[in-house]
Amino acid sequence: MPDTDVLDRLERTAVRTDADVVDLVVALLDAPVRRQCWVLFLGERGLPVHLVMPVADLPYEPDDRVPDFGVLVEDVVAQVGAAQVVLAWERPGASGLFPVDWAWVDAMACTLDEHGVRLRGQVVVHDDGASMIELDDDDEPVDSAA
Repeated sequence: MPDTDVLDRLERTAVRTDADVVDLVVALLDAPVRRQCWVLFLGERGLPVHLVMPVADLPYEPDDRVPDFGVLVEDVVAQVGAAQVVLAWERPGASGLFPVDWAWVDAMACTLDEHGVRLRGQVVVHDDGASMIELDDDDEPVDSAA
């Protein structure tokens, strides 16, 4: 269960660093239950917008519906006045990313860029906590305090 004291504090604290991004994700998502993506929205000053969008019906691998996901995120960003988004990839298992995980990370970075949505970062939520994903990594996400 998410720690409500931490969550209350994070709602009033701007997300400025990668560690802040991971802290926000960890406060919202306790432990991975199933494979899904969570979209978190940040306002102009980096404050979390009070909306979290879980997306559980994604195909195993990115396909021709990825642009639709980008359109959905773009529409929600416009509706809530967000300035940037964070993608949190929830999936049970070890911290290392598999090729299919990298395919999703890359596909979403590309489609959000094409739709003019600023991506603050992507985080993998795994059995051992959460880690910021660095797009130039070869095989492992960068571990953060989680």
